[in-house]
Amino acid sequence: MQKRKIILFAPSSYFVRGWVSVFAAALLFMAYMAGFSDTSKFLIILLAFFWGGELFLRGAILELKQFYIGFNAYAAVSGGAAFLFAVLNNLHETPLFPVSGAGALLPFIFIAANFIKYFELKHIGSSKKFIESLDGFISKSVFKVQDNGETKKIFVSEAEIGDILLIKNGERVALDCKIVKGSTIVDESLLTGNVTLAAKQSGDMLFAGSVNKGTAVQAEALSLKNSSRIARILEEVKKSENKKMIFPSLLESYALNVFLFFLILALIQFGVGAVLEKDKILYWLLVSLFIMVLSGPVTYMAAVLIPVWFCVRNGKKSDIYIQNVPALEILRDSDIIYIDKTGTLTTGRLEVAGACAADGVSEEDVLKAAYTAQSGADNIFACALKEYGRKHKFTAHKLSSVELHPSFGTVVKEGKNTIIAGRKVWLEDKGIEGLPSCEDTKRTVFYVAKNGKYIGAVYFKDRLRANAKTTIGFLKGLGKKICLLSGDNEGAVSAAAKAAGIGEYCAAMYPQDKAAKIAASSNMGERTVMLGDGFNDILALLQAGAGVAFSSASNVFSSWVDIIIKDRDFAAFRRVFELEKSRREVIKQNIYISVFSGVFMFWRVFTECDILSWYDLVLIMFLTVLIIAVNSARIKHG
Repeated sequence: MQKRKIILFAPSSYFVRGWVSVFAAALLFMAYMAGFSDTSKFLIILLAFFWGGELFLRGAILELKQFYIGFNAYAAVSGGAAFLFAVLNNLHETPLFPVSGAGALLPFIFIAANFIKYFELKHIGSSKKFIESLDGFISKSVFKVQDNGETKKIFVSEAEIGDILLIKNGERVALDCKIVKGSTIVDESLLTGNVTLAAKQSGDMLFAGSVNKGTAVQAEALSLKNSSRIARILEEVKKSENKKMIFPSLLESYALNVFLFFLILALIQFGVGAVLEKDKILYWLLVSLFIMVLSGPVTYMAAVLIPVWFCVRNGKKSDIYIQNVPALEILRDSDIIYIDKTGTLTTGRLEVAGACAADGVSEEDVLKAAYTAQSGADNIFACALKEYGRKHKFTAHKLSSVELHPSFGTVVKEGKNTIIAGRKVWLEDKGIEGLPSCEDTKRTVFYVAKNGKYIGAVYFKDRLRANAKTTIGFLKGLGKKICLLSGDNEGAVSAAAKAAGIGEYCAAMYPQDKAAKIAASSNMGERTVMLGDGFNDILALLQAGAGVAFSSASNVFSSWVDIIIKDRDFAAFRRVFELEKSRREVIKQNIYISVFSGVFMFWRVFTECDILSWYDLVLIMFLTVLIIAVNSARIKHG
């Protein structure tokens, strides 16, 4: 099987040509049923070939110039053989070859080919529209507050760091900024996945991409148009969509193999016949053309694409949602699989294991502060602290401000107190005093500060997802390298890696670090896969050749990844590989069925001199497609 090439020829008129082929098929049916002259039938076949099949002819020529033979050549040669057969076989009053109406297959070849190519390439148009919508996602203009207090509408590209902007109700924030006047509530779900509105007041951060759901506020710009966090994410989404847009057609997989099989068979048959019976060269040419007519582009298309439908359908039965089918092949051929730890390799259902308080602070005060800090959040740490708080009857305080920083921590204001909880290095960046000189590297830790001073740390415990270790062993058995990536400390990551049987791991990684690690592997020529679980992994998921996300609910990043797994069992990832293996095996079986159908029809006509009419050929073709569909239904779903 030759390596598949990117799409070289993708015009937008397959749909129209498909209907032309339908029209030609209907006319040809009436011509045969009404007993029209051979000339009338020839004109209809001419229409079907040069209009319905013109795109495949052009595509084949363009690809041949680049020394590539694929599905375009396969469809064009098969259709051309049907056309020439119809012409040559009717040059005599009595057909030289005992088949009437082989040309009737021609419009059916191009009906299937045109419509399938149309639907297969439809995603290119939708991807272009999606990319264009990303350009308009953030407002192109902002209201700048001038020195005299009046506002002036300017382009976002004109805004500079330090400018004071007016952000109105319902407006999506265009730049990362800090509120300097007023208070409001904002929807940060695009960035955090948290559907809870966050309260914001003077001094709090507003991130580009969030939506102001409250009163108008004034904020100081802290980023430029292309340097905000959401701008970087949207740029990665564009790159990902562009990669998907030029991915090779699924029809290229085995096209050359099947095409060459029938072509070689036809050439051998013509060569042997021409040598043995030199006076019957036209007859042997017709025999060869008939073989190419029976090469079966229609049944080949069914053999390759029907299993795809069953694969997607049966995947859903196992809570595996395949959004980009070519990603299955990337998974199968991958060299290295990167796996996020918390929430992906592990259950993500953390439990509070205890706390360590600073001098003069009780453990209960630390836990209460952490509980308050996370009460407005919706992440694995928040869930664990809320569960702990319910058991110990902690009082939920009213928050005047909530600032969420996925993978880093949270900042909340409760009365006159400002509480910060999150990673140690992040608290250090915030200028928190009194942090321990050495970080606890053996446990998952959440550090807590109150009013700028460190007050203690909360410890969490987690466990691997069910069947994580056996699935890692399965992946190793396939020859895959495995690397665990996590923002957690080295001790916690090391322990999880050892428990799962993973030898390579990287700890204390920010989202951009994960993406950089994957990019480095890709630059070394390695085929990469990223397995994550949340929006904080989106940069890594987009950077990888294929992105797989464990997600039990519909999240904002869901449409940006290739495969979504909603099963909590880690073995579901193994089932993705098994699903692809089953799909591939069924496709091979289907191709054998398709090839056998063509060879059988030729053998029956050539050896037994049966006369096959046009409806015999069409009937056998559809019967073959039906058998292929039944066989495709055997695809496993775990």
